[in-house]
Amino acid sequence: MLTRYLVTLIAVAAIITVARTSAGEGPQTPAELDAPLPEGWPDPTSPGEIAVKKYPAYRSAVAKSGMKMDRADGVLFWQLFAHIQANEIAMTAPVVNTYTKSDDRPQVEMEFLYRTTQQGQAGSGLGQVNVNDHPQQTFVTLAVQGKMNAQVYQDSLTQLEGWLQKNPEWRPSGDPRRLGYHGPMTPATKRLWEVQIPVEAAKQD
Repeated sequence: MLTRYLVTLIAVAAIITVARTSAGEGPQTPAELDAPLPEGWPDPTSPGEIAVKKYPAYRSAVAKSGMKMDRADGVLFWQLFAHIQANEIAMTAPVVNTYTKSDDRPQVEMEFLYRTTQQGQAGSGLGQVNVNDHPQQTFVTLAVQGKMNAQVYQDSLTQLEGWLQKNPEWRPSGDPRRLGYHGPMTPATKRLWEVQIPVEAAKQD
């Protein structure tokens, strides 16, 4: 009798463990944004969705590096963080990374966005940081939830390029970029990103 009771308890415990594990492995809702969006910016796209979005003119602190994506992130982040601290500029979301190739050498440009275009002043910033004004622009965007690395970024670009082939009314108009809405304190599974290609309306024949 005791043996049968123990077996039953073990079986029930196993079922509960499996249920908890399965629930933990399911899709999670992205975390709340770490900071407010710049004035007039659209809300993030839902994970897995491709959309065309128009962004207003904005001001940002910009730093550049010739390092690879993963190495550049940490170096540029702290340069920009020192700049906004020194100038008493509040943090916003997202952090923007633009990726360019010049003479076959990749370059990463990271931006901390100012809340409004009236905040601060365009020109030289702290150290290697510059403060730039950017015009309004349209992007096709794919939202990604979870871990971000060079492979995930490239796979996302491939999806966007496939979308552009199927939607010839839009054509690329510049270098791709990545928007990150969460910092390292947010669990990786709940972080939200957007990979974007700038686009313009294709001329009609």
